[in-house]
Amino acid sequence: MSSSKIKTRIVILSDTHGAKPKPRTAQDPDSDTELSQNHRIVMRLPTGFRHPLPEADVLIHCGDLTKRSRTEEFEATFSMLRDAPAKLKLVIAGNHDGALDAKFWDRYADEQSGRPGDDTMPQQAWRIIKEAEQDNVRFLDEGTHTFALDNGAVLRLYASPWTPEYGLWGFQYDVQKGHSFDIPEGIDVVMTHGPAKGILDLTRGHDHAGCPFLLSALEKAKPRIHCFGHIHEAWGAYLAKWGESAERGDQGAAEGVFKSASRTIMDLDDFWPVLADDDEGYASRVQMLKKIRREGGIEIDLTALEASGAGKDQTLFLNAAVMDLGYRPVQSPWIVDIDLPQKESG
Repeated sequence: MSSSKIKTRIVILSDTHGAKPKPRTAQDPDSDTELSQNHRIVMRLPTGFRHPLPEADVLIHCGDLTKRSRTEEFEATFSMLRDAPAKLKLVIAGNHDGALDAKFWDRYADEQSGRPGDDTMPQQAWRIIKEAEQDNVRFLDEGTHTFALDNGAVLRLYASPWTPEYGLWGFQYDVQKGHSFDIPEGIDVVMTHGPAKGILDLTRGHDHAGCPFLLSALEKAKPRIHCFGHIHEAWGAYLAKWGESAERGDQGAAEGVFKSASRTIMDLDDFWPVLADDDEGYASRVQMLKKIRREGGIEIDLTALEASGAGKDQTLFLNAAVMDLGYRPVQSPWIVDIDLPQKESG
């Protein structure tokens, strides 16, 4: 493969649960004028999840395409994806998308759908997914995938929808048996539905809900990006510099895995203006939110971050859940610029 690199833009989002991006119009009551320092309005309004989504070479959706696996939710999500201005759109399922998990659906369809005896929903969902291929939407099974992109780059990606069992949902593994995430070395992007243990996985109950088996696999593979969702309240970006393997408590939490140079790029504490902010701080946050709205997400230049440190020993972790805990689509997608290898000619 050629040593030449090609700058590639990837838009990453997750947990849209059947919601569509809110149109950007000046007439909206929650337009930019609502976010004003003078009014001191502290409202969780739609930010980067706006129509149209940002232009990109690749769009990644990390699952929870629906809320209850209903046909109209699949239709809404895949209509959004088909319309998105990206050359390639890559999608996995999440735990809410139980109609796509055949074993789960055969056993629990009544509880999941609320429509006893309705066994047509998986068929309808797969029809919608198949039709979306016409607009370069690709639904991915678990495993490693390689894509030759229109911009001349090659993307190597590992995908998995599986998360630890919690409640009655699809694509969940028995925590006693564990799950094998066979992530190869040299992978560019790992897209999973859920987080690894201890990384952007803290719930409102202050529990780390991530997967210890996924953390172990990531520690070995050290991908350039790991993107996911699932834990809405843990939205954020974290740049991790891998250290030496160490004994870890809390069933494999990330303590002891990362060097001290690891840092949070942004989380929800940085995101929303609060009344406790002084005037300068409040105004700064308002301007940031306006910028996010205009750009359709939060931009991260991974090439620059890698150049500033040991790229082979760091991973950019992104929790891209668009929904907050109240299922309001107010959190922002991520826009990542990354240099990828050029595909071979001929």
